[in-house]
Amino acid sequence: MAESMHHCLNCNHELKSGFAYCPHCGQETKDSAKSVGHFIHHFASDYFTFDSKILKSFLPLLFKPGFLTKEFFAGRRVRYIPPMRMYLFVSIIFFLVLSWLSPVAAESATTEVFWDDFFGSWLPRLFFILLPLFALLLWALQWRNKQSYVVHFIFSLHYHAFLFLATLVFVLLGEIFSLFEMKYVNNYVSLIFALSFLTYLFIALKQMYGQSASKTLLKFILLCISYGLILAISVTVSLMFYLSNAGEL
Repeated sequence: MAESMHHCLNCNHELKSGFAYCPHCGQETKDSAKSVGHFIHHFASDYFTFDSKILKSFLPLLFKPGFLTKEFFAGRRVRYIPPMRMYLFVSIIFFLVLSWLSPVAAESATTEVFWDDFFGSWLPRLFFILLPLFALLLWALQWRNKQSYVVHFIFSLHYHAFLFLATLVFVLLGEIFSLFEMKYVNNYVSLIFALSFLTYLFIALKQMYGQSASKTLLKFILLCISYGLILAISVTVSLMFYLSNAGEL
């Protein structure tokens, strides 16, 4: 029994005296199941740590372009939600809310069923392909920097997470305006959000790669044109493919 106290209960890694966490697997050396009080304390600690990570991650994601990517490669990672987990979390919430806001009733037309299924099922899969393509475009535009592809991939994860999160805010605002019969406001809000997507990308590129404003602007324009074409072609092709499978053509 005395021997087991010097080994991690999870991975059996040998522990030195005074270790609060196992250096091998990261599990706490104290047994959190010994008492109800300790279990509640452990749960509260985990909950508020996660809660603080949300605030520390999503506020910079929305208002500090390029910051999280730079922090990641500076080695300051524990305080933020990991890039891939953040992207998956935001995209899942986005498409769930999107499908929830457009429920398909029994008497709905076939076209409504089609669009609900397309946006709820096909687009999430499409973005799993577009995201690495966006990173590949960045890699091609920044090839002189000799940076690894993973640098651009992490940047792509953060930017697409921002796109989904900001679009989610726009969709929810649109629903609020609709409730108060102010749908006309959405035209102005959509323009503001579209400009914010572009402005955010330009600032993020400038912050991340540290190039001059003119060079950043040139690469920003090339990136927007090339990615815009890829996005348009991808959505069109997937739409045609989906229609043919659904027997609509």
